[in-house]
Amino acid sequence: MTAKIGPIKLAEGISRFNAVTYLYACIICIGILAGLNFIQPYILSVVLDIPRSEQGTISGSLAFMQEIIAILSVSFFGVLSDRIGRRPVMVFGTMVVALGFALFPYASNINELFIFRSVFAVGAAALSSVLAIIVNDYPTEKSRGKFVSLHSVLNALGVAIFAAFLGRLPTVLTNIGYDPITAGRYTMLFVAAVAFLSGIIFAIGLKGGTPETLDEKPTFKHLVATAIRSMKNLRISLAFAATLLARADVSVNGIFISLWAATSAVDLGITTGEAFKQVVPVIVVTNLLSIVWAFLFGSMIDRINRVTAMVIAMGLGAIAYGSIIFVDTPLNYSYLPIFILISASAIGTVIATGSLIGQEAPVRERGSVIGVSAFFGACGILIATSVGGILFDAFGPKGPFLLICSTHALIFFGAVYVRIKSPGDYYGSS
Repeated sequence: MTAKIGPIKLAEGISRFNAVTYLYACIICIGILAGLNFIQPYILSVVLDIPRSEQGTISGSLAFMQEIIAILSVSFFGVLSDRIGRRPVMVFGTMVVALGFALFPYASNINELFIFRSVFAVGAAALSSVLAIIVNDYPTEKSRGKFVSLHSVLNALGVAIFAAFLGRLPTVLTNIGYDPITAGRYTMLFVAAVAFLSGIIFAIGLKGGTPETLDEKPTFKHLVATAIRSMKNLRISLAFAATLLARADVSVNGIFISLWAATSAVDLGITTGEAFKQVVPVIVVTNLLSIVWAFLFGSMIDRINRVTAMVIAMGLGAIAYGSIIFVDTPLNYSYLPIFILISASAIGTVIATGSLIGQEAPVRERGSVIGVSAFFGACGILIATSVGGILFDAFGPKGPFLLICSTHALIFFGAVYVRIKSPGDYYGSS
């Protein structure tokens, strides 16, 4: 008899303890990965004293470098997880991320900042790859939409928790007597310690072994060839394109909302720490309220064609990111509904993408297919953050968001085409 968590049925061999451990990982890992982007403007402004006019380009370049590393390694980690199992890759990624987070605030110049970010990037690539694989390993097909939805809800909760923590703790530490640089360093060291302890938890709680206990494991060459061959399936190709956008959504939101707040501090006559404190409610509220849409959309996906769900997600994204033209600063709370819509569309894109590729990817080679999907996601972040950083400095803070808007619109038309030509199977509620 298969285990269950509420209405979610777990796949054969997956225990409740395995699933609960993974759900904890959804909070911690995504919170930490997004947290570095959130706290980075503080490091640029306070620790390194980078001029405001250069911060967008530097932020984009750091993200660009991280995604180059991801592109070179994320597919490898996907294949590796098929060969040696999900658990060791997850533990490795968490420990390396902890090291990168601890080193980052001690950079004394831009070169060191890039070196320390590259350490973090290797761990992030491993984590991103294996998190996307496990979310498809653990549920049954009929519960996939609900489980992906819960995964996305906990991701949003993790982002909200870490944004609140990282946004407020430097100011708290400064108020009790620490200088701003030390306050930033202690904040990041605490998060690094949380990551390290979480790696130990994952080593104990995640399911061990490889996806199938076969005497003969598929070769790397076979698995990679299978993943590439799967692109002949229009629905998988659509999922790859949407993954490119889903990762870009999250990165643009994580990097440029907080950077927008930091650059607004000068215009508003407040400190960077105060700007971070004021933008925390925007990050927290938008992520928490997007959870409502995640529950609704996740339940809907298990009742409708998943390509149709992709059409809905892309259309909502185009509307949400296009609405940024009305915003002057994220520190003006009257614009909160627009940021809520943006956050909801981002989480909807993640859910639609994860559900579609989980449905289409072959079980035995799922790690390879999702590893290739992660490669496309890395490419999306690469383009969005590098081009977005240039747009941020050259044309203003709205530039990166309008870039994402146009990409949503483009994939929307692609999703409509796939829905007509290759809709795939329908998964109802029965």
